[in-house]
Amino acid sequence: MNQMGDFAFRANESSAAPAVSPEVAGYICRDTDGLWVGIEKCIDNGQHCVFVTDASGKLLGRSDMADLRRAVARGAHLSAVQMGDFAQSVSDDDQSSVVTPVLDLDGKVIAVDVHAERNFLPVAEPDLTHHELRNLMDAFLSNWISSTGDYIRSLEQRFADKAGVTYGVATSNGTVSLQLALAALGIGEGDEVIVPDFTFAASANAVIHAGARPVLVDVDRDTWCLSPEIIDAAITPRTRAVMPVHVFGRAAPMTEIAALARSRGIYVIEDCAEAHGAHYDGKPVGSFSDVASYSFFANKIITTGEGGMCVTNDADLAARMRMLRDHGMRPERRYWHDEAGFNFRMTNMQAAIGCAQLDRMDELLAMRRAVSASYERAFENVEGVWLPTHRGSRFDDVVWFCCARVDAERRAALIDACRLANIDLRPFFNGLSSMPAYRPYARPCPNSTALGREGVNLPTSRRVTPKVAARIAAIFQDVLTRKL
Repeated sequence: MNQMGDFAFRANESSAAPAVSPEVAGYICRDTDGLWVGIEKCIDNGQHCVFVTDASGKLLGRSDMADLRRAVARGAHLSAVQMGDFAQSVSDDDQSSVVTPVLDLDGKVIAVDVHAERNFLPVAEPDLTHHELRNLMDAFLSNWISSTGDYIRSLEQRFADKAGVTYGVATSNGTVSLQLALAALGIGEGDEVIVPDFTFAASANAVIHAGARPVLVDVDRDTWCLSPEIIDAAITPRTRAVMPVHVFGRAAPMTEIAALARSRGIYVIEDCAEAHGAHYDGKPVGSFSDVASYSFFANKIITTGEGGMCVTNDADLAARMRMLRDHGMRPERRYWHDEAGFNFRMTNMQAAIGCAQLDRMDELLAMRRAVSASYERAFENVEGVWLPTHRGSRFDDVVWFCCARVDAERRAALIDACRLANIDLRPFFNGLSSMPAYRPYARPCPNSTALGREGVNLPTSRRVTPKVAARIAAIFQDVLTRKL
C-alpha cells in the first residue's frame, strides 16, 4: 500500500490522467509499460528512477535503475513483465530520495521535485540516453563487436567532417592517438616535441614513449595555451613537432601557430582531447595541423567510454596510421607486417556509442554552455573567484569543465567544504615541471605553476541547474569570507 502522507498536494478535480510537462513525463511510466520503457526513461531523465502510475495517473510506486538492471540480469524481460511489477512503495518520510513526486488531491503525479543536495554530485559524468543504448544493442546484435563494423567507419568519417578534415582514424583511447600520430610522422629517438607545461600528463607521456624528448614550455597567462612567441623561443635544430593543447576547451591561436610551424619546417600535432567543437578564426580546432588527436574518455564532451581519434587531411598519413594501429599489418596482404605496429584499435561497440553521441553533439555543447552561464550568474558577486573571460570573436571556445581561479591558499578549504556538501571539485592539472616523472625535462614555468595552484574544476553536467550553481557559489562565499 502506498503511503501518501506528507506528499505535496495540488488541487485537480479531473479523474483523467493530469496533463504534465514533457520533463515530468520523462519520470512517469504506466503500470502496463514494458521493462525497456522504464529503462530508457531512467537513462533519459538522468536520475535513474521512474514513478509508476495507473492509467489515470495515480501513483502506484517508484522503480530505480538498480531494480531494472537486476531484472534484466535474471532474464525478466523474457516474460511478459510490466512496470507495474517493479513498483516499490513510496514512503512519505523518505528523506534520501533525490526525486520525489508531487501529487494532486487524487494521488496523481503532476510534478516532480529534484533534491540535488541529497545525492553526490561528481565533477563530471557521461551524458547517455536511450540513443546510445539502442546503438550499442544494435552493434551487439550485429555480432560485429570488435574492431571492424559500420559504426567504426561511420564515426571516423562523420567525426572527421565535424573537425573540418578529410580522414578519421579511430583508436582505443586519446593517449594512444597522440602516440600513433608521433609514430606515423616518424618522430622518435633524438627528436624534440614542444609541449605545454600546463596539460594533462598524457601529452608528455606520449612523446616520452615515442622515444622523443618533450620540451616543456610555459603557457600564456590569459589563454592558458601555447603562444607563437613561446613556441618560437623553444625551437632548436632537434625540434620536429609542436603539440598545442586546447586545454579545457579553450582554443589556442592556431592560425599563428600553424604559420610559424610551416615557416620553421616542423609538424603540428593538435591535442584536442578537451575541445570537441571549438573553433579559432572560424575554423574547427583539429583542422590546422598535420594530425590532430581527440579523446572520447567518459568525462569528455563526446564519449565512447574509452576511445580516441586521429584526424588528418593527408591520405598517405591516414593510411599509415590505420596500418600502424593494426599491428603494422598491410591491409591488402593479411598477416604481412612491414614494421612493428600497435594494437590501438577501437571496437565497433564503442563506436556505436560514439555515433549516438555525435548525433547529440550540438545538444551536449549547448548543455555545457548553459551550465557555464549558470555559474557566471551565480558567482557574479562572489569576490575572490575568477571565471574564464570571453576572449573575442577569433576564439570560439567550448566548455569541457567549467573552471575558476581562486586564491591558492583558499583552494583546499573550498574543495573540502564542497566535499562535505556532497559536491566533487577537482584541482587543475599540476604543471608537468613540478612532478617527479618530468624532472629531466623541467624548466621554470610561472604561469603554468600559478594555474596549477589556483585552478579548480567545477561540476559540469546536466545535473548542474541554476539552483545547484547558486548552492556551490554560496559555499564559496562562506569559505572566502572566513578569516585565514
